[in-house]
Amino acid sequence: MFHFGIITVRRHKIHVIIGNSAAGLSAIRALRRMGDSGTILLVSAEDCNAYSPVLTTYYIAGQIRRSDMFMVDDGFYKVFDVQRLFGRRAVGIDPEKRLVHLDNRSNLPYDNLLIASGASAIPLKNVDTDALEFVSTLRTIRDADKIEKATEKAREIVFIGAGLVSLQIIKAILGKEKKLTLVVGSYQILSQQMDSEGAAIIQEKLEAQGISILFGRRVERIDRKGDRVHVLTNFNEVLTADLVVVGKGVKPNLNMVENTEIKMRDGILVDDQMRTNLEDVFASGDVAEGKNTITGQMEVIATWSNACAQGEIAGMNMAGCPAKRKGQFRENVTTILETSVVSIGLSRPEEGEFKVLSHVDVKHGVYRKLFLDGSILVGALLLGKIDDAGVIRHCIANRLDVSPWQDEIATGLLDFGNILINSNDYSWPIN
Repeated sequence: MFHFGIITVRRHKIHVIIGNSAAGLSAIRALRRMGDSGTILLVSAEDCNAYSPVLTTYYIAGQIRRSDMFMVDDGFYKVFDVQRLFGRRAVGIDPEKRLVHLDNRSNLPYDNLLIASGASAIPLKNVDTDALEFVSTLRTIRDADKIEKATEKAREIVFIGAGLVSLQIIKAILGKEKKLTLVVGSYQILSQQMDSEGAAIIQEKLEAQGISILFGRRVERIDRKGDRVHVLTNFNEVLTADLVVVGKGVKPNLNMVENTEIKMRDGILVDDQMRTNLEDVFASGDVAEGKNTITGQMEVIATWSNACAQGEIAGMNMAGCPAKRKGQFRENVTTILETSVVSIGLSRPEEGEFKVLSHVDVKHGVYRKLFLDGSILVGALLLGKIDDAGVIRHCIANRLDVSPWQDEIATGLLDFGNILINSNDYSWPIN
């Protein structure tokens, strides 16, 4: 009697990743670092290698070359054995058949799927078709090209929204003899990043540069008038502009999953392993909605650092190496008119009832606020003095009891060694 052994041929898995930016690249690195040798198919609507959106304003300012915005070259995709499908848009998925549908009517099979498709600007309504060439957002490298070219000749520029995008572009073009106007729907700038007192400090600096700020305004229409456009506000003001920059309103790119059973709210709902409710389908970055570890609420946290961390966690789990995302909360670091600004965790008092510690040093341009839930640090807003931002982030991420040092943290006179010794924590959290 002969016994024939059964030989199992193990097929390499196929990993499809939609999105060629922070989350997608981090997932690729994690897959290979975990020893996964499966096929990686990378789909991107853009037809170029990955670039850093953070650097677009430096390009607009003329401080770097266009080529300097690219994070990786062709060698990256070769070294990590990635098959690129650039210039192709994912238009749908079939979870039962495990297929991704592309805009050229081709289909990609997958064993694991990562949706890291990012977010897009919400188009303005009531814009005359002929005026569209004068209106731009700043989400892509093509947007940066358009703004960089337009600002060479533009003399009057209207910004819709006073968030980080608008203020970063303003920083890039200041000093070029242009009339700049901010049209703001709320009654403070940077309403998503800081409280009204901190915003007032930045506002004063903007106005000192001759920048006009119109609060409580919404745009009713944008019409072309010859080689310029007219921006009509709800106050019946008519603002003349050579360029209109839309710096508000983004939405996750969810088109490819709209006709599926995937669970969504503002973004695709994920757990701490970046898994969706669909088997072997993950989501990361600006398209994903995960739990804010401070508030306990589900939230899209659209920051570069969060996208990188989520992509890494997704890649590890796709490779079969269990990993969980920890310390997920909002955080932003930027410089506005030579003022360093950091917001970590909760940075606006309306987000809950918390103990607030403040330190203001007008002479040295310092404004600091800490938010505590009892003795636990849950948020910080720092202007001017930010050298201890990493220390504060460590405290927030690890939910440390900071009551012995809360006054030193508020003033920026903290000895990080004391925290490490007393918390018995000598590690620096990455995720």
